[in-house]
Amino acid sequence: MTQANALIIRIQGDHVDEFERLFEEEELRLWDEYAQAGKFLSATIARVGYGTDMRDGVQTYLISVEVPSMTEHSEHDNDPRFHAFLDKVRPLQPVEPPVYGGNTLFSVRAR
Repeated sequence: MTQANALIIRIQGDHVDEFERLFEEEELRLWDEYAQAGKFLSATIARVGYGTDMRDGVQTYLISVEVPSMTEHSEHDNDPRFHAFLDKVRPLQPVEPPVYGGNTLFSVRAR
């Protein structure tokens, strides 16, 4: 059964460009690698433009990743390259991100 994961990342407004550059240079490459290997079924990051919990001076990002199982999720989370990325972006976050995950109940895809 596939697993869906969601994270809400908040980045201090004066570090948005740095975060997005680091994401593109480091984490996006990892996502591509995992997707090519079938370890990520889908992965998306969105710069949030509206919502119920918007904060001044902070940019919110929505990250959604679907993996075949907890095995692939754990493999990514234990990847030393992911940890190197986290070491760089954690100081840019004013608060710890909420993280959610679980087995996919229903899924619809465009044809």
